[in-house]
Amino acid sequence: MTLVAVAVGIGGSLFAYRKLVEKGYVRYNKWDRRVRGTLRVGDQAPDVALTAYDGAPLGLSSLWSERPVVLVFGSCT
Repeated sequence: MTLVAVAVGIGGSLFAYRKLVEKGYVRYNKWDRRVRGTLRVGDQAPDVALTAYDGAPLGLSSLWSERPVVLVFGSCT
């Protein structure tokens, strides 16, 4: 019975800590530089200037006027 109580207590604490981090009241760690932005699902992407493989300037709006564009961001750490 006490093992269950300890597990529930730890689970509740972790849940509360995660919610505090999500709301921005607690920083995840001292290297956490995330800032809550204003973009929402369905917002139009800002028109940014990109550079093509051949070095030519390329506007994002010129791509999405022809067909849908999917932007994928990732990191390899």
